[in-house]
Amino acid sequence: HQHAYFDAYVLHRDISAGNILITCEGKGLLIDWDLSIKLFDLNTGKKLSSARRPDRTGTWQFMSAALLQANEKYNELEDDQESCLHVLTWTALRLTKHTI
Repeated sequence: HQHAYFDAYVLHRDISAGNILITCEGKGLLIDWDLSIKLFDLNTGKKLSSARRPDRTGTWQFMSAALLQANEKYNELEDDQESCLHVLTWTALRLTKHTI
């Protein structure tokens, strides 16, 4: 995700537990890029479009609180990072023994 954003200026916008695969080598692989958006043209540096579509994008269980609270908010890097935190928390609670 970091390389896609900082090297190619692409924002995923749908980070969820179902969109992360773990390879045989133990590395993570982010899949399902069909809701992603290219933020800048690499050749000209011009902004291509906003990071929001008229309809809400993403898996709501893992979306950032800010996106869920404000319909007019644009998707930003911080929203994808918060989605990663939600996936980590959900996975840890689901797959480890706890008393919750």
